[in-house]
Amino acid sequence: MASPALTSVNRNLLRQSIRLGVSILITCAIAQHFQRITYLWYPLLAVNLIVDDQDENSLRAARGRILGTLTGGLVTFLVHTIVTGWAGILVSLLISIPLLRRFGWTSGISTAVTVTVMFLGIHEYASLSWDYVFNRSIDTLVGIVVALVMGRLLWPKNRLARMQELDEQLTSLLQKRIKAHSHALQGKGSPPPGIQPAVITKQLLELQRLVNVEMSLGPRHVQRLNRDRWHQCLSLWRSQQMRWLLVERLIERLHRNKRVEYLPALGRYLTENPATRTRLDLSGCVSELSLPQRIALEEQVTRFRRVLICQQRLNAERSP
Repeated sequence: MASPALTSVNRNLLRQSIRLGVSILITCAIAQHFQRITYLWYPLLAVNLIVDDQDENSLRAARGRILGTLTGGLVTFLVHTIVTGWAGILVSLLISIPLLRRFGWTSGISTAVTVTVMFLGIHEYASLSWDYVFNRSIDTLVGIVVALVMGRLLWPKNRLARMQELDEQLTSLLQKRIKAHSHALQGKGSPPPGIQPAVITKQLLELQRLVNVEMSLGPRHVQRLNRDRWHQCLSLWRSQQMRWLLVERLIERLHRNKRVEYLPALGRYLTENPATRTRLDLSGCVSELSLPQRIALEEQVTRFRRVLICQQRLNAERSP
């Protein structure tokens, strides 16, 4: 049976393939119908660049690529009047790339580089003119528009919903494992299977990436992040991750040591309700528990529990 992560990857690949295939089909249909696009390569290249599963900001990327096409075409045309051949390509790139970086159009660098090579690599490139540059820019724009429309119609991305989903998945996993450990320590059930740090780390990195993308989109998005207190939420998860994994390892060691497999005081403390910030005290619980082990459990579980309380309070305040 396929794992949930593999199923999610396969689903994303299928959606991306359908989105790309439909975009290419529509672009080719437009070129065939209007008989205006002489070089179909340009709009198809734009479609492949825009229809990118990791491209979280298609509008800004599309603008950058349009500007990259124009910049690459104009610079190539000007340089071409002075230097030709591969030397012209080198000079054009030495001008275009710093120019795009200077104006903040870094997403258009790949397009500008490709356009420069194609413009000076076409048959009889000496016929390069303003008309050619303009027409190729329009061709590229057609592919960009088609890709953007398909991106909005076929499975549009909702970063905030995805962030909320990741937060809920992490919270659910944490609560389930706490409950299972609590029951096992009190002799009411078996301990849960071993923790998988890679799953937790992957979800936290994805959450961090989405927050970073939202912050890069402008003041309105930053204000929305601040309003929903995503920075505090992410900060608490980063702090909790280390404590969570450490507490899991300490409890697993208890279960491996059959003499201290059951520790009711610790089990009750993990699920104490209402939660308090009192310190865990295991003194005198079991004689088989060594002093370093007891100190580690008391220190780490207390810190883990306090961060968990902060997370619960934050979630309560964020709830509508």
